[in-house]
Amino acid sequence: MLADCMDKYKNDFAIKFAKIMQQQLDIWKDVQNSNRLSLLSLQSFGFYFFIAALGMVPGKNEHNYNLKFHLILAAVCFVGAVIANIHSTNKIYQDTIKATLFPELLKIFGNLQYRSSSSLTSKLNASSIILDDETDNAASLARKTTDNNIIYDIKSSVFQNSQLYDKKITERTDDDAFYGTYNDVALTMVETDFGWNAKDRYRTYHRMFKGLAMRFKINKKIKSRVLILTKFSMTKIPKGFEKVELESVKFNKKYNVWVDSQSAKGEGQIEARYLLNTAFLERLMQIQTSFRVHQMCCSIFGNSMLVMLHTRKDLFEMNHLFGRIDDTTQYRHLFNEFASVLSFIDVLNLSSKTKL
Repeated sequence: MLADCMDKYKNDFAIKFAKIMQQQLDIWKDVQNSNRLSLLSLQSFGFYFFIAALGMVPGKNEHNYNLKFHLILAAVCFVGAVIANIHSTNKIYQDTIKATLFPELLKIFGNLQYRSSSSLTSKLNASSIILDDETDNAASLARKTTDNNIIYDIKSSVFQNSQLYDKKITERTDDDAFYGTYNDVALTMVETDFGWNAKDRYRTYHRMFKGLAMRFKINKKIKSRVLILTKFSMTKIPKGFEKVELESVKFNKKYNVWVDSQSAKGEGQIEARYLLNTAFLERLMQIQTSFRVHQMCCSIFGNSMLVMLHTRKDLFEMNHLFGRIDDTTQYRHLFNEFASVLSFIDVLNLSSKTKL
């Protein structure tokens, strides 16, 4: 049943994607060619030679100038500048393609919308999509950008209140984000990178998380705080939490489950086992597999579920600047990522008030 559900979404995505590609292919090719040519522009070559020239500059303590060494260093600097420009240009190219693809692609799955990192006007102060009944004021749930479009995001306070992180977030940057409702379930997905600064001379940055954060609204209150962590996770378990042993041997090999023993009048173990049924566990593992990440953590409390997928790679990526746009095999990972999230909602029936 789970495999059939995933296949259904993959097929729906593939069909819709093919239609959009047919409409946009000529435009996408023009965008790709113009970005490729920009790598050979006078401005780009000026950048390459400027960086290469730095390799010819003698060092502060260099007494005997070694011309051969500096020529090699200049060549390395030149190549590095070319690679850096390709990486930057590829990012611009992919963002342009995604801006024309995702809004249309998501229409087949209800009220889901896409927001690129370039559309952000605020990173730390962006609001959450009607999920913040823990600490957030309802008046602050929706803030508007300069173009009067409402931004929905996961507030930094949500990450801190999840009890997955024991430091206050002081720096955060976001990339791609998806938000809206599907099957009457509010959900938000955002690629984010956040951490804290030490109070030392250099305000040293310590990363807490980089990857994809996903938040789902559960239309049923969970009295206990449940934490799900992959084995060997670096997350510090808060005081008062006790381990939950589940019947799924496959799940127990990969994850540890903890529940707040002080909540739900001491019935946290019972509530956790009820919540983490077979369908829930299988679909949660499928999300981690589809996004090809090694670490995942999850916090469930009240009417929301926060899933954190740790990865340093970019997700929801399109074809490379030097790849063939019409080669659909390179988009399979994209179909898998979206299908796993939507089938997670579909299979678990999170929109139901009577069951998970």
